[in-house]
Amino acid sequence: MKKTESLSREQLQRKYHQNLVFNYSEYPTLDHWDFNYRSDNYVKSLIDWLKRNPDEGIFFYVHIPFCEQLCWFCTCSKFITKSYEPVKDYMVSLHKEVDLLFSILNKNNIKLNVKTIYFGGGSPTILNKDDLKLLVDKLKSYFDFSKVNEFTIETDPRRVDEERLIWNHENCGTNRISFGMQDFDDEVQRRVNRVQPFELFDNLLTEKVRKCYETIAFDLLVGQPGQTIETMHDTCDKIIKLKPTVVQTSLLAYKPWLNKASIRMVEDGPLPDFMERKDLLDVIDQRLKEAGYLRVAFESYALPSDNMIKELKKKKVHYAAAGTQTGGRVNFVGVGTSTKGNLGDDYYHQNHYDLKAYKKCLDNELFPIFRGMKLSKDDKIRQHATQQLRTYWEINYEDFKNRFNINCKEYFKKEIDDLNDMKKDGLVEIHNDKIIITELGKDFAQFITNRFDAYDPPSKSYNDRLKDIKDAKEAQKKFLEFVNNL
Repeated sequence: MKKTESLSREQLQRKYHQNLVFNYSEYPTLDHWDFNYRSDNYVKSLIDWLKRNPDEGIFFYVHIPFCEQLCWFCTCSKFITKSYEPVKDYMVSLHKEVDLLFSILNKNNIKLNVKTIYFGGGSPTILNKDDLKLLVDKLKSYFDFSKVNEFTIETDPRRVDEERLIWNHENCGTNRISFGMQDFDDEVQRRVNRVQPFELFDNLLTEKVRKCYETIAFDLLVGQPGQTIETMHDTCDKIIKLKPTVVQTSLLAYKPWLNKASIRMVEDGPLPDFMERKDLLDVIDQRLKEAGYLRVAFESYALPSDNMIKELKKKKVHYAAAGTQTGGRVNFVGVGTSTKGNLGDDYYHQNHYDLKAYKKCLDNELFPIFRGMKLSKDDKIRQHATQQLRTYWEINYEDFKNRFNINCKEYFKKEIDDLNDMKKDGLVEIHNDKIIITELGKDFAQFITNRFDAYDPPSKSYNDRLKDIKDAKEAQKKFLEFVNNL
């Protein structure tokens, strides 16, 4: 019998390449949520779930959607301002949302068991000390900060100094920093309009600052213009020298329809293509592992001393909207424009992006929720599958039997059959008791996970997926019409 020749890595990448790839920070993905899910649905969901799960830990998220300068790669919900006035106005509405949330919880004798606090953006470090402290003090009046294990503020290194980082820790209780590092190459930084030299980080991360923070996380964005194997080696050299405890990678999403300025990134040449991005990820994987970092899930690396590694060993790492998180399943309650949340594996919800709509809803004592959903049993099963594959590289049949009372071989028969090609190519192993993503297959985890997606399976056409996106945009417009009529 003639032995089948193995495909090269390049051939594998081309074979399994898809035009639209999902991160699966949530499942079903956003465009399949219910756009008739509004404020009243959210309130009912909150009360229902929290009454049934009073002891579950809560990840409390606060969105600050302002930046002083636009990074051309950014697709996050943000507003650019040189003036602090829009920030002040926004904080009034944000306080209203916090008060509305806890007034409803208090009326129903519900206490939030907050374990994690995360300020994201935008750039939360745009807040001055007074406004930050005022918000933190309000949160302290509503829940017990002594039970909070981790408090992160996403940090723009260009907008802080050593004194401010220490002040945040001593006066607000922050014990984790997430830096938008992105890349250290001068040319790459210029082409994305985010100039922040290595020396800036080196000067910030003093011994005094490091003593304040248990976790120092760097975001590393792959696929930026000008990135090459050589520049990525240099960036890794500098990351290793600075020794963050966590490095979180992500792939640049080029979406000029969300950020027109992103077109400027390609003025001096194209972005790295699919194959080149894979090469860059290989460099990162090799260099960080050589430096003692351990891979956590699809996109993260951590030093053995970091809490993420301890939690990984306990199977208590979970991927959510704010990246890979510790503490087990993320129950995500948030405030601010665009904020996504989930209540266990039962409910999803999201606030609208628009500042005026956000303000008007809260002026009318309504949450600015414009989409959400209650998950079906099949949704829950497949959500768990996406989490297990992209975090722990496997689907354990016994785990699913215990959780959902299903026989995986029967329930996922079609999906397992669809994996046969990947099995032949060495990307997955299919055993009697589990499916395992191989070391080679880890770079293809998103494509493997997509096999278990009932809403956007691999067979779904690119045009049909684009139609879903278009329909979602139309639904958002209808929500804004509803708000205008309040």
